[in-house]
Amino acid sequence: MNARILGIAIATVVAVVLLAWLLTRPQPAPTVTGPVPIPVPVDPDAPTPTPVPEQRIVVLFAGSDGLLHPELRSVALPPQLIDRVRAIVDQVLAGPESGLAPTVPYASEVQHVFLDGEGTAWIDLTPPPSPLAGSSTELMLVYGVVNSVLLNCPELSSVQLLFGGTEVDTLTGHLDLSRPLVLNKRFIAS
Repeated sequence: MNARILGIAIATVVAVVLLAWLLTRPQPAPTVTGPVPIPVPVDPDAPTPTPVPEQRIVVLFAGSDGLLHPELRSVALPPQLIDRVRAIVDQVLAGPESGLAPTVPYASEVQHVFLDGEGTAWIDLTPPPSPLAGSSTELMLVYGVVNSVLLNCPELSSVQLLFGGTEVDTLTGHLDLSRPLVLNKRFIAS
């Protein structure tokens, strides 16, 4: 039994010495593979990037009278037209800040925006989770987006709406959405 205890004691001492040696030995320098990053000096006199200036835009929302009513907002509009279109539609989808009703009656987001050389913006929105009903719902949704974009982007002449990446003939059977739509002031309250 004494030999067994002596063996355990010697093994413990060897393990402690080996562990102490591993923890205190000098570590080799790490080897770097690939290009070595070069630190870039920071110039304290370099100008800071200018934030995108805020501009006033008109965003249209539904009123209880069945017409679109303008809401003025100050938002940062990027200089690129495609980014401006997205920013404007994002404001429409965010909903009104006043007592008006949202024009898009479900949670939606801009999936894609495309521009063609003929002045048409192709805007792809999240499709409705269930079928929509009513001519007023369709008019407010479609012209809330179309008119808001065209009032704020005079470079554009029309808007083609897509839903889930697909062209649709209509949402509720009242408007022809198979072609680009132009500004329609008939649905805007005076």
